[in-house]
Amino acid sequence: MVIFLATREGYKELEPIIRSGKYPVWVGAGVLTEDEMDEIRALGIYLTNFLYAIDLGNSEVVEEALESIALHHPKERVWLECIP
Repeated sequence: MVIFLATREGYKELEPIIRSGKYPVWVGAGVLTEDEMDEIRALGIYLTNFLYAIDLGNSEVVEEALESIALHHPKERVWLECIP
């Protein structure tokens, strides 16, 4: 499974799971600070940050991001943050 987050709130909710190191994590720009990303990577966690913010209301942006994730993690389930 890959964790894909677009907001700071989503990160905070899943932080214990992320810090377990069991899953690769992808985040939109601005979700984490550079220091936070460095800290997470220092734990050995695979973390990738997009260079752009992920607007969960824009299906084209979300689909493009999912395609990028699929290139690096083929055939893996992606947990996508969703705000109803």
